[in-house]
Amino acid sequence: MARVNVYLPDELAAEARKAGLNLSAVTQEAVRRSLAARSTDAWLATLRAAPLHKVTHAGALDALDAVREEPPTRHG
Repeated sequence: MARVNVYLPDELAAEARKAGLNLSAVTQEAVRRSLAARSTDAWLATLRAAPLHKVTHAGALDALDAVREEPPTRHG
């Protein structure tokens, strides 16, 4: 596991110590969430850039009916 330095203002570090926070775990979770948010933002940007398709309500219902008529499959 890589070691990195994280700098906190003195007051914030003192509050974290007083609260008994595991700063390593908190930092790891914050980095994971930040990466996930960036990934989601990038995905949303591709959706915005994609051409819009006109789908009618009837067309959506027809597609759902077609899928329901397919034989069930097992995943796992």
